[in-house]
Amino acid sequence: LQCRMKITVLGCSGGYPAPGGATTGYLVSFAGKNILIDMGSGVLSNLLQYISLGDIDLILLTHHHSDHVCDIPVFKYALQMNKQNGTDIHTIPVFAPSTPEAAFDLLSHDTNLVCGHIGASTILPVFGGRAYFFRTQHPVECYGIRLEYEGKVFVYTGDACYNPDLIPLLRDADLAIMDCGSLEKQRKPVMMHLTPTECHSLYRDAGIKKVVLSHLVPYYSISEIQEEADSCGIWPYEIASVHKEFEI
Repeated sequence: LQCRMKITVLGCSGGYPAPGGATTGYLVSFAGKNILIDMGSGVLSNLLQYISLGDIDLILLTHHHSDHVCDIPVFKYALQMNKQNGTDIHTIPVFAPSTPEAAFDLLSHDTNLVCGHIGASTILPVFGGRAYFFRTQHPVECYGIRLEYEGKVFVYTGDACYNPDLIPLLRDADLAIMDCGSLEKQRKPVMMHLTPTECHSLYRDAGIKKVVLSHLVPYYSISEIQEEADSCGIWPYEIASVHKEFEI
């Protein structure tokens, strides 16, 4: 079967990078175009193993926490350096939450970027497909992203704690990369991230075809995450790793 969309994990650590890893970033490619979702610590270096700066067609930022955007200043400097060196760098569209205002202003004051706001009702036409944005529960304004192209659906939850409102975002996704930054044995009265058990619940209720558990906090071992996920039964999940590629 022909691949419609290709998703490459550029970073999958939550909060700070695991040894040799990177925090959040994903490259989504379809229709000959490249969309970068989030640009955390180490993501730019990993991205450049696949495409050049000039091959980025669109950037979507789920929120302004550092582990999702801290490579943006380095990226902006890279664009400036390359343009000064004679490289033809086109203006790159970036869509991000409008708050915190100071964070958005840092983006919008760069002539190499053209910035737009996203909100809970935003629908973007993207290269023959569509991107839908869903507000998630997080300490700052944050969104999950649903990308649809030629009948294929890729979903990324952004940072999120459990809420049934996530089900429409995830409904019938071919691939869902989900925030899995917590464990049930570490449950607190107020949660900031999903657990493997909650990811399984959403998988079941939303009819997802394949789940990738990501935003992995380095002080939780992969074996701990896998043990909890396996305790839910047999389901089509995989634990994210840098440079892992998925095709749908």
